[in-house]
Amino acid sequence: MKKVMIGIGMVTAIALVVCLVPLVTVAYEVTVDYEDTETYYEDEPYEATETYYETNPLDYHIVEYHEGYAMENLPPGANPPCAWALMTLLNTDTASGTFTVRLYLTVERLTPVGEDRYEFVSNDYQDTKQLHLEPGQIGTWQKYWTEIDLAPEDNCRWGYDIAGSNTTEKQRTVTRYRQVEKQRTVTKQRQETRYKKVTLLDYLLHY
Repeated sequence: MKKVMIGIGMVTAIALVVCLVPLVTVAYEVTVDYEDTETYYEDEPYEATETYYETNPLDYHIVEYHEGYAMENLPPGANPPCAWALMTLLNTDTASGTFTVRLYLTVERLTPVGEDRYEFVSNDYQDTKQLHLEPGQIGTWQKYWTEIDLAPEDNCRWGYDIAGSNTTEKQRTVTRYRQVEKQRTVTKQRQETRYKKVTLLDYLLHY
């Protein structure tokens, strides 16, 4: 009887060792936090000197303006009567610059379209010339409209536009932006494999 009890005790002890004492190594996954350095870009303002150009009007005086018909001493290719205009300008400003002179002409006539029938026709012509004048300097432009075959009965109307200006270079401070590379520390997560020992019973039940 005593031997039987000893045998039962040994079996029980072996069973407890197998079932309770960690014997098997198993792997498992865990999520862990870690710090990493991240690169990013940020718009950073800075001041810069910028060159720009400013247009300034100029003062002038019309010294002479005439218009009419020329019958002789005409440019090549012109037939009398030839319409013309003469503009003489004085730069009365303290700065030099360019004066844009636009001369225009309107020719009106009655064109025959049938017996005792006429059609009213109006044609516009214009030309532009630039005169660069220093302060106190005079510039002259005489324009002949040689492309028009005028008739004595045509009605002509002249006109002009003048604009004087110069351009000055200036500088100003402006705010601009540039991308700057920066770094910061951020928290990220990753999966890690870890190991532990489990009992044979736990292994059989859960793995």
